[in-house]
Amino acid sequence: MKSTASAPAKPPEDQTTTSRALCSRLPELRKKLRFAKSFLRHRLVHVNLQILYSCNYRCTICDFWKPSWRNKPILSAAQAKVISEQLNLLGPQIISIGGGEPMLHPELTAIVSALARHHFPVMITNGSLVTPTLARALFAAGMVEISVSVDYARPDKHDAQRGVAGAYARAIEALKILQANRTHPEQRVNMISVIMNDNLPEVEPLLETCRQLGITYLVTLYSHSRGSKPERLAAADVGEQLLSIKRRHRHFVALRGYLEKFTEAVAENGIGQCQAGRDLWNIDSQGDVGLCIDRLEDPVGNILSEDVFELEHRLLERHRGNQCRDCWTSCRGSIEAVRHGRSKLGNLFDYYQMTRLVHLNGAF
Repeated sequence: MKSTASAPAKPPEDQTTTSRALCSRLPELRKKLRFAKSFLRHRLVHVNLQILYSCNYRCTICDFWKPSWRNKPILSAAQAKVISEQLNLLGPQIISIGGGEPMLHPELTAIVSALARHHFPVMITNGSLVTPTLARALFAAGMVEISVSVDYARPDKHDAQRGVAGAYARAIEALKILQANRTHPEQRVNMISVIMNDNLPEVEPLLETCRQLGITYLVTLYSHSRGSKPERLAAADVGEQLLSIKRRHRHFVALRGYLEKFTEAVAENGIGQCQAGRDLWNIDSQGDVGLCIDRLEDPVGNILSEDVFELEHRLLERHRGNQCRDCWTSCRGSIEAVRHGRSKLGNLFDYYQMTRLVHLNGAF
């Protein structure tokens, strides 16, 4: 005769541990659900936040390290908390922390912690200041993703681009350190390259490095819209070449809908119908809010002192009259590809690949 005895109940301490674990994940789940709601309703979902403009490199494709930017104020952790609370009224955001070199900021970990309470902080760095202690502190504070800029597979070319000897070696070491010090499988480490006139042949060697490191690879298209930077347009068929490379390398997780417009962007010097002001905001180190990082001189107001819903209204008005088509950088292109691109299923699959779990002791 079969026994009808039920399985032994979990000990009370096991039940308590499970309940606590579930409760600890509830705020993160609510945050993700609110983000999904904002995304589906075509509300704001991405904010670029410059926390300072100082930089220890002298990149030929950037002007933030130049004298005119050196004395700009830096954003404090207390101000970052105000920004986090204000933006939360609109919904959770992907907040891209930048500069300058953000790791020069003395309160970076506190800023990440303030933003992570309601949002999803990500960051791009040159990698020169990464240490195991700082990497683990940033991930423990709630950093979701860190990308290290590497534009060439040849160290001498990368160093020349960055204006600092040894920049390539430091960047590769930073990627190793960051990958080894993630604190949760949701966290991601990327290499990112700015695609220009002379580095398309470098992409596949860089992807091989990513494979060896167990990390993923992203790109952004070079923009010379801000300041007095040189025009370094990529090859005429850059989109087709990148899509072909993507099909051969699973570590290349950039969205296909973003890559396929590179060719048009090069031919037309950008892409029209920019969604900045609706999909994307920019906030500078003083709290000034504008359409994007290339329009810092034309803010609509200040998030530290003004009502966030009024700022939203002003930016939507600015968006409706925006005729700019001067770039196709990843901060706008990735969002626009998912929301407005032709291959919605393909882009959603790519987005999943870009964000899926990567085990702490494993590789992508």
